[in-house]
Amino acid sequence: MGFFAHIEELRSRFKVVMYAFLVSFVFFLTFSFQRVSLFGFSGWLPLPSLNFQEGIAQQFFLAVSAWLLPTSVIPVVLTPWAPVLVQFKIALFLALVVTSPISTYEFWRFVAPALKPKERRLIVRVSLPVVLLFLSGVAMAFLVILPFTFSFLYSIAVAMGAQPFLELEEFLDFVLLFSLAFGVAFELPVVMYGLSVLGVVGPDFWRKHWRLASIAILLFGAAITPDGSGVTMMIVALPMLGLYVAGYAAIRIRLRSRGRATGGAKSS
Repeated sequence: MGFFAHIEELRSRFKVVMYAFLVSFVFFLTFSFQRVSLFGFSGWLPLPSLNFQEGIAQQFFLAVSAWLLPTSVIPVVLTPWAPVLVQFKIALFLALVVTSPISTYEFWRFVAPALKPKERRLIVRVSLPVVLLFLSGVAMAFLVILPFTFSFLYSIAVAMGAQPFLELEEFLDFVLLFSLAFGVAFELPVVMYGLSVLGVVGPDFWRKHWRLASIAILLFGAAITPDGSGVTMMIVALPMLGLYVAGYAAIRIRLRSRGRATGGAKSS
């Protein structure tokens, strides 16, 4: 394929992703989960909503704020357009999550012809771990780290006799960015494994530089947590340190399996 043929293919694949994204974005703004009873079946179904204030984006925000924020915290808005921006940001976030399989598939179809067989096998091998690790990171952020962070920090304010407030847009930005960052951070074992398989760095590189890696992980934890107490930083850093060890263990297991396979081939 020539240069312009590649550009045309990229445009067509990007168009598929954009159409899917726009449909998802509108869906999360204009549909809401409503309880219906039909033919003896009772459950929640996404149905068109005539009220902009009852969309899935709004329902998502209410569920997240109810789960993460202590009852003593009062959400506030500083501008009249802040609630609208909050809903738009949530719809964008949900649309990105829902269309991520389509985006990944179209990207893979575009770059696959340029990859070597070894690189293709590596991508196929790590595809499932990438998804599972990202979802695990987001789940840990929502279920463990964020609830503890908000509860711990606001408990100090309540103990000091202060009335805790929280601006809606800042709350949403922090939750979404933190969750995404933590999900990406959980890809650390895959990155380590991929670099070693491709021969970019040797397996012993990770063992020799574990101290520098630990410092980098601590700095990352300090960067994405809002307080300077060090408590939430350690809650972020400890799982990542465990993932670093898991990544190195996966590399050593692969080397041993290859060594046994090579030894068996030689003996035969």
